[in-house]
Amino acid sequence: MFRYRAYNATGQIIQGAIEADSVIIAENRLRASGIWLLDAREGSAVETGETHDIAVKRGDLINFFVQMTLLLRAGIPIPNAIDRLANDTEGTRLGTVLGTVRDQLTLGVQLHQSLAMFPRSFPPQVVAIVHAGEVSGHLPESFEGLSSYYEWLDRLIGEIRQALIYPLMVTGAAFALVLLLFTFIVPRFVSLLTDLSLGVPLVTRITIWISNLLLHGWPFIIGGGVAAWFGLKMLLRVPRYARVFDRALMKLPIFGPLIAMFALSRFTQNLAMLYRSGITLLRGLEICKKLVGNQALEQAIEEVRTAVTEGTHFSKSLAKHDIFPPTVVTMISTGETSGTLDVALQSVADYYNKIIPRRIKVVFAIFDPVIMLSLIAVVGFVAMAVVLPILQLWNAR
Repeated sequence: MFRYRAYNATGQIIQGAIEADSVIIAENRLRASGIWLLDAREGSAVETGETHDIAVKRGDLINFFVQMTLLLRAGIPIPNAIDRLANDTEGTRLGTVLGTVRDQLTLGVQLHQSLAMFPRSFPPQVVAIVHAGEVSGHLPESFEGLSSYYEWLDRLIGEIRQALIYPLMVTGAAFALVLLLFTFIVPRFVSLLTDLSLGVPLVTRITIWISNLLLHGWPFIIGGGVAAWFGLKMLLRVPRYARVFDRALMKLPIFGPLIAMFALSRFTQNLAMLYRSGITLLRGLEICKKLVGNQALEQAIEEVRTAVTEGTHFSKSLAKHDIFPPTVVTMISTGETSGTLDVALQSVADYYNKIIPRRIKVVFAIFDPVIMLSLIAVVGFVAMAVVLPILQLWNAR
């Protein structure tokens, strides 16, 4: 098996793998196909663990999963289906990915191994589900499940973005107004105070200090913010600190429950999809712990997986961790007892899918008045800083 780099008749550099007894034979086979070899080395992309840093858009992946479902159900073999889709999407990122997958399939590499070469496009749960579909002979159902999952994810992210638009606009406008007050209006007022030689009350001194800080210290503010951001990112690379940080986020008074719900939704949705596709519970937990996006929940899932390995029931293992609400544990326990664990997991996921958008609307319904009241308080503070010296001047007369 040779991994090669070559160019085609149009002069485009391409990469692939080919099976041959020697480099010369591989070169002759490629040249017969209109491809001229530049260099080659032993070992296929799968054997050498080679991966490609190509990310395909979520919408393109959904279309790919839907079309693969239809083509496979129509009885079209996997290589032919991939070849057709690669030709249809030629010139796009998905076309590049499918072109490499097609080359691997012609060499006898399995589909899930070919997809694993593109981890940014096909994460571990996708590869595992495709693998399960290949083994069980239910590959169309696997692709159908993947399309449903990605449609859910796309819909959920869309709802979150839609809910965030208005609060972000209000926050941006409020921030711009405050910045205008302290960098344009207050400095003019300061020069007036200086000309009149008025006494400066405490409120006014604080306002002037903030104005000077924004006017003259903005490089330090921006630099400090950037340094703090990178410092936090470096700190969160340490698992222990990342777990403490994520757990603290879930304990926040307003946004904490929402963050926990979103992480639990990803966990139950992915585990339900994997378990329904024939992936064992232990393997499903191992895959899911990397998909929840929360280090505290990831640690809890790993401890649950260890307990299940030792023979403890899944629901009892979950109950030992306060990160899993009692309602979730009860629903999973019912499904575990009745032998419908995938249905119970999907029910939990559906519950969160319905409640998360509602909770987002409630949170930001509270958030909007808070922003407005804060803006009124800032404007009132600045107005007081302006009025008090004038009142002092008036009283002095």
